[in-house]
Amino acid sequence: MGSPKDRKGRLEKVLAAAYRSRGAPGPGEKWETQVMRSIRNLPDEMQGTSWTDLFGRLFWRVCPVACAIVILLAAAAFRYDVAPQQDLVQMFMDDTVETVLLDPYNG
Repeated sequence: MGSPKDRKGRLEKVLAAAYRSRGAPGPGEKWETQVMRSIRNLPDEMQGTSWTDLFGRLFWRVCPVACAIVILLAAAAFRYDVAPQQDLVQMFMDDTVETVLLDPYNG
């Protein structure tokens, strides 16, 4: 890199050159046209990517949403207790009259 004095000297030279050229004409229309043409000819970002790169990008975009959905479903399952209640099971097990009447093979 160089010492701070060397960097300071180079910076002063660059600033002095910029100051001296301040009255010079700026880049013309031809230069702007060439720059815009070169920008248009730059390769597209998606052109050189493989399917694994695309999958990785998609995975990391979808991952937070999937985690949030899993957390919400777990909270809902805990809150609303999706496991069958013992009372409901016991009610169906003790009611033998309805079981006999609803049995299609008993008749």
